Amino acid sequence: QSLPYAFGIVEDQAKYLAHGEPGWADHWVPPPTDLHRAHLLRMIGGDAIRGAVERYFGIKLAFQNCHKTAIFRPEALESPAYQDFISIRSQILNQTPELIDC
Repeated sequence: QSLPYAFGIVEDQAKYLAHGEPGWADHWVPPPTDLHRAHLLRMIGGDAIRGAVERYFGIKLAFQNCHKTAIFRPEALESPAYQDFISIRSQILNQTPELIDC
């Protein structure tokens, strides 16, 4: 686990889904430090790491600016919730006007 903070976020979200929750789970809490932020961005930003995490948990990761992450069950990718989360509108509404760390 070279990215323990990021892996822990996804692991917690996956546990939430495993308890029969709806087809997705999200995480809104900003990383506590720049190191934690780097963990999250490295995991989400690279196809190899993100893909490995998705396969490990059997989920699809989604990301918005301001470090908002979500995981979706594969069967939920056509759902309104997933389509809304990945929309440009949601991306814009999830940022500050200053376009700085949220």
